Amino acid sequence: MMVEDQTCLPSFVTTLTRFGMLQLQSLQVWEQTGRKHSEILRTQQEEGGSKLGGGLRFSNVALLWIDCDQDVLDKRLDGRVDDMIQRGLLQELQDFHEKYNASRLAQNLEADYTKGIFQSIGFKEFHDYLILPRDQQDTHLGVEMYERGVEALKQVTRRYSRKQLKWIRNRIVARQDPKVYKVDGSDASRWDQFARFPAEEVVQAFLSGVPPALAPEPLPQHEFEAMYGVDRSDKTRFECEVCDRIVIGELQWTMHLKGNRHKKMLRRKARLEGKQD
Repeated sequence: MMVEDQTCLPSFVTTLTRFGMLQLQSLQVWEQTGRKHSEILRTQQEEGGSKLGGGLRFSNVALLWIDCDQDVLDKRLDGRVDDMIQRGLLQELQDFHEKYNASRLAQNLEADYTKGIFQSIGFKEFHDYLILPRDQQDTHLGVEMYERGVEALKQVTRRYSRKQLKWIRNRIVARQDPKVYKVDGSDASRWDQFARFPAEEVVQAFLSGVPPALAPEPLPQHEFEAMYGVDRSDKTRFECEVCDRIVIGELQWTMHLKGNRHKKMLRRKARLEGKQD
C-alpha cells in the first residue's frame, strides 16, 4: 500500500523497530490513519484488487514489458557478472570484508550475511575466498574458491532474474488491467525493429486514445490464466496474523505459507516468544 509522507512518529513507535519493519509499518499506518493495517489492505483488495494483489494507484495505465529469450538473458547476466568483476567487484568485496567481517572472525564470530548490505548478492558467494589469508588467495585452493564464487554469483543472479519474471507474471500480467504490451529485446542488433519502434507505437497510440496499428497486441488474459492456473472466481479471504497480511485466493494462500518471508516471520515470532518466556 502507499502511505503519504508524514512527520516523525512518537518515540514509542520508533523504539519497536526490533520487532521488524513489517510491525513498524503497521504501527505507522495506525498512527497516521487511525485504522488497522489489515483493514486497509482488505479494503484495497475489495475495491479493485484480486488474489494477485491490491488495486492500482492509477486507473489509466499501459505497461511495456521488454522480454528476452531465457538463454540469451542467461548469457547476458553471465557477461554482466564478468564485467562487474573486471571493473573491481572483488576488491570492493575485499574492502567490505576487511572493515566489517574481519573483526567478527577475530572474535571467533561467524560472518553475518543476514543484515544490511551483506544481504546483497555477491557477499555470501565469495565468503570462503574472502576469509582466506591474502597469501593463500593466489594458491590452487584460493583460485578454486574464487572460481567457485564466480559461478555461484552467476547462478544466483540467473535465479534472481527468474524470480523477477515470476513476479511480473503473477503480480502484473495476470491482472485484468492494465494492458501489458510485450516487446522482444533478445536481438540487440535489431533492437529498433523488435523493441524500440513497437514500444513507441504503443505509447503514441495510448496517448492519442486509438488502438496501435503496428504494435503487439496486449497479452491475452485467458491464455495466461490457462497457463498459470489463475482462477479469478476464487475470492476466498485468508488473514495471516504472523505477517499481518490479507491474502485472497486459496492458491495465493498456499504460496504465501510456503514463501520464505512467511517462514522468516514464523522464526522471528518463535524467537520473540522464547525471549518472553
